[in-house]
Amino acid sequence: MSAVSASAATVRRRRPSRGMAVALLLAAAVAAAAAFAAVELTRDAAPVLPSAGTPVLLTAGALRAITAETGHAVYGVAAPVGTRPEVTRGSNGEVWVRYLAPGAKLGDPRADRLTVGTYPRTDALAAARAAAEGDRSRSAELPDGGLMLWNLDRPESVYAAGPASDLLVEVYSPDPAQARELVRAGAVAPLR
Repeated sequence: MSAVSASAATVRRRRPSRGMAVALLLAAAVAAAAAFAAVELTRDAAPVLPSAGTPVLLTAGALRAITAETGHAVYGVAAPVGTRPEVTRGSNGEVWVRYLAPGAKLGDPRADRLTVGTYPRTDALAAARAAAEGDRSRSAELPDGGLMLWNLDRPESVYAAGPASDLLVEVYSPDPAQARELVRAGAVAPLR
């Protein structure tokens, strides 16, 4: 992993309720997302950039639109077999790619899916190093000179920052070991 950003200090202090807030936001957008997805899947032209908070199916066109709008790469993993990736952008340049299981609908309010978040953060590596100093934090150096860290109170979310990057990447998995392994193995990268 070579780039990543958001406030690692903020990340460390972030309350577990943020995941619930995101899930509630996604639930509120289910109806709009379903209508948008139906149009998205049947159009021939390039997609319109989704509104902040509206999850859409991750297509090449949606990825191009979001990276152009946010001005930064969007991180993710190779979609696990049988999953469909959805993408949601926040109002401050944050982007989440969530991998939906078969049968799950776009905007599914359950927060139990593999999700990769990309957050703009000036000097993400310095912020991550500062956050790693907390008593409840654990960290590991990455081969590229970056750092991964997680909090013992919320080990399902692993954050990574690379050298000279203004992006912080979060990998959330209901299985904390999976989240750490995806980061450690370099499986999390800018989507193309």
